Amino acid sequence: MKLTRLTYYSQRNPSEKLDVDDLISVCQRNNNRQFLTGLLYFNGDHFLQVIEGGRVEVSALYHRIARDPRHSNIILLSCVDVRERLFPKWSMGLHQGMNDRTRDIFLRYFSTDEVNPETVDVESLLDVLQDLSAELVPTISKN
Repeated sequence: MKLTRLTYYSQRNPSEKLDVDDLISVCQRNNNRQFLTGLLYFNGDHFLQVIEGGRVEVSALYHRIARDPRHSNIILLSCVDVRERLFPKWSMGLHQGMNDRTRDIFLRYFSTDEVNPETVDVESLLDVLQDLSAELVPTISKN
């Protein structure tokens, strides 16, 4: 099985109800069954997400996300085969908001704390997300 990493950006659709805790709980449960890992960053306005796993499973999940009305203006930033996972301990990690520490992490890699999906360097974005994940407690379970 090929290991694939997909990275996307989307905006939150403000006309749709969003319970982030419920969303991440469902993601973790479903991803665990599919051996998917990754990290979701949500700042209240937009999502940045990395999904890792089998090519078929990653593709199917991305297509479900693309149909989800809570997302709008979805932009696929990258989808590549990889040798190893960057987020192996996360069935789906979640980092929310923009505090001083988060801002410092973004500014280490970008000229601003706003991510422009049309010009973002995906490798730098993955570095940002790895740094953010270091602040979180892993949530993968062995079912």
